Amino acid sequence: MSLKSEIDAKRREISSDNLSMSVGELLNLYKDKELDIHPEFQRVFRWEPQQKSRLIESLLLGIPLPSIYVATNDHGIWEVIDGVQRLSTIFEFMGELDGPINDSEELVRKPALVLTKTKYLPKLEGVVFEKLDQALRLEFKRTRLDVKILSRESEGTGKGKFDLFERLNTYGQPLSPQELRNCILVSLNPPLFRWLKDLAQNEHFRNCTLLSEAQLQEKYDMDLVLRFITLRGVKPSAIGDVHEFLRERMEEIATDASFNVKKEGKVFTGVFKYLDDTIGENAFRQWSSAKKSFRGAFSLAAFEGLALSLGRMWPKIEPVKDQFDLARLIQKLWDEPEYKKSFSGLRARERMVRVAPAADRLVTQELARISRATKRPSK
Repeated sequence: MSLKSEIDAKRREISSDNLSMSVGELLNLYKDKELDIHPEFQRVFRWEPQQKSRLIESLLLGIPLPSIYVATNDHGIWEVIDGVQRLSTIFEFMGELDGPINDSEELVRKPALVLTKTKYLPKLEGVVFEKLDQALRLEFKRTRLDVKILSRESEGTGKGKFDLFERLNTYGQPLSPQELRNCILVSLNPPLFRWLKDLAQNEHFRNCTLLSEAQLQEKYDMDLVLRFITLRGVKPSAIGDVHEFLRERMEEIATDASFNVKKEGKVFTGVFKYLDDTIGENAFRQWSSAKKSFRGAFSLAAFEGLALSLGRMWPKIEPVKDQFDLARLIQKLWDEPEYKKSFSGLRARERMVRVAPAADRLVTQELARISRATKRPSK
């Protein structure tokens, strides 16, 4: 296939129609449940009141916003691909937004947004939609937004529109790689998203990783869970860009009816309960042989070495975990040359090529030691 043919084919995949719609028209579609802004997405985004107020300021001043992208699902409903936070903010300001409170699955009417002062309109401080002058309310409802509708033919297997979403993440506060993946996963398979989130909230996993509040806000905990689920069965040499690999593998899992959630969840909870019960918060901190103590914060390289190796070999480890000397194994890991050289700005692939074989080798040696001890005849 020639380059022109490839370009023409891909252009057909993302063809779209343009509409100019008023805020009032979009609100009516939302109230009639003909516009789905994915309540789950509202857990992913983290706009502050100031950011929301700046968006409303832009609308009041007539400043053009980026296009809203929607795709028509099998029921004829428009699913918002890009523009969820903008529409959520607009509907919240108008007192019409239904959304989740904290981690509850129940949707409730959210309180109307109270604006803060902005650079050009400091008098917005404390303003709510219902208190605006009637003329301003009508003007706001009549403000027009550009809506791009992806044709049904452009959706393909359902993944193309999410590739587009990832490329369109330019407005407001940029999302972390896992937040982007979460948005895609919510649309592809909401139950799998909730399963992944539940694993990330597992108390044993939390105790072992001790992530910062900033890392939790950016969903780094879910990033680590996804790495455990997707990377432990893959040869590091097969991974190119890790973020691209995680997204593609996540999409495969989300659309694979044979993916065994129960089995995967059992391995995850088993490994991290064992780690927590045995060594706790030191599981992924650096061991200093000279000082005979753990130091520093959570190490991703240590996680990719130890956690993934334990996960790979868990069926063999679990029956003998009471005899498995995990503390000694971790200390030996930190003395491995490959391990020591894997913590200085390496890409994920190069890092895992070093730490994975080292961890697997020591885990295998420990299992062999237990096997020999078990077979040794008693005197």
